[in-house]
Amino acid sequence: MELCRQGKGPLLVEAMTYRMQAHTNADDDTRYRERDEVSEWVAKDPITRMQRYLTDQDALDDAASEQISSHAEDMAKRLREAMATKPELDPQDLFRHVYSEPTTQLREQSDLLADELSREEA
Repeated sequence: MELCRQGKGPLLVEAMTYRMQAHTNADDDTRYRERDEVSEWVAKDPITRMQRYLTDQDALDDAASEQISSHAEDMAKRLREAMATKPELDPQDLFRHVYSEPTTQLREQSDLLADELSREEA
């Protein structure tokens, strides 16, 4: 950080943390890691540590912490709802976003798909 303050940056910071929960609800992570290992990392959780640090420095109080948590939960809820919404997809997008100038073969494939789709609609 001091190097950046002195204008000798930018620097790359590798911030490593630990996945506390299983990959999915179908994953049994007890098959490949011990509970003690997970418990050890819970104490090192960077979010909890930062929250404790800011609280100790009187830079964060309970009201602000609750406001942040509430905002984060609202954001997560909106994200989950958006992820559960099926977007309307245009199959031709497969061809529109490949090259800035479509190749002859890509145009032919696009035309073939357009023809197939038009026959399905009829």
